[in-house]
Amino acid sequence: MRLMIYNHHDESTRLKRIGVLVNDHLVGDLRAAYARYLVEKAGNNIGREIAALCFPSTITDFLRIGPAAWEMAALTLNCLTEWAHSDVTATGLDDERLLIRLGDCQLHAPVLPGKLIMAGRNYANHLKERGHAPPMRVPTSWIKANSAVIGPTHDICRPAVEKRLDYETELALVIGRKCKNVPEHEAYDVIAGYLILNDVTARDILKVEHEEGNKLLGKMSDTFAPTGPWLVSKNEIPDPMNLRIVTRVNGKIRQDSSTRNMIWSIPKLIAYLSQMTIEAGDIIATGSPEGVAGGRKPGETPWWLSPGDILESEIENIGVLRNRIIDDSTPGKQWTWNL
Repeated sequence: MRLMIYNHHDESTRLKRIGVLVNDHLVGDLRAAYARYLVEKAGNNIGREIAALCFPSTITDFLRIGPAAWEMAALTLNCLTEWAHSDVTATGLDDERLLIRLGDCQLHAPVLPGKLIMAGRNYANHLKERGHAPPMRVPTSWIKANSAVIGPTHDICRPAVEKRLDYETELALVIGRKCKNVPEHEAYDVIAGYLILNDVTARDILKVEHEEGNKLLGKMSDTFAPTGPWLVSKNEIPDPMNLRIVTRVNGKIRQDSSTRNMIWSIPKLIAYLSQMTIEAGDIIATGSPEGVAGGRKPGETPWWLSPGDILESEIENIGVLRNRIIDDSTPGKQWTWNL
């Protein structure tokens, strides 16, 4: 199942809601479809109210409901699939369209996490190109601000002082329930599903911060965490440790690797990171492979991202993010970095 947050292109973003990918071309409105099912098929005259509770406005709140939420989503997806075959113009109780073409939708970040936990230095060849030694005792990790999170087609803003903007495509795990001290053999039990994340990095800013022992704005500036395009339920990806990861810039491949090359596996990451409480809707990004712009050697053509570039982040069986690079035009005086 592929869950998303969306609105129709001609609607206000305030009307964004939970949808499900019915097929390659259609998105279904889960709340409206479930309300119709409850009233017309289950004979429940308060179907609207129940559907609003079962399908809240965010996927994080949906996950907090627990396994029953997935059961209701599966039932509703079956109804939407039937309507897609028999009546693609089917409407809900308030005459709203239940099925909308994917191309007519604006997709937003599927999940706004309470904690966005980043694992770094998790691919040997990426460490080699960056000149780093592998982490031996614990995974390299930090928290990234959720204010950096954007959707799969939103613009990435390059800070005004930054000339070396970089990309790092990563597989991200979405946690399905509150947990702590999860043993490796139970790690997959706490995962709700998977999505793509790009850990956009401002190398100039980060260099200055590293010199002061910091890691903040170089990793956490606004728009530096595009995610999506949807949350893929874990049952659809039986082996997340064997997925191809590809990054393209203006159609040219920059990164091409596989999650099987991780140093710290998904179970090991969860076992380590769950020493603190992890909650439903939290995201764990698992690191990025070789091929980043920061790994280019002297004399090689630079690969830094520039305004107008189209960054594509793709992971097998999940989908593709397509984000344009623009200059940050936010008004106001910016910090003097003396880069």
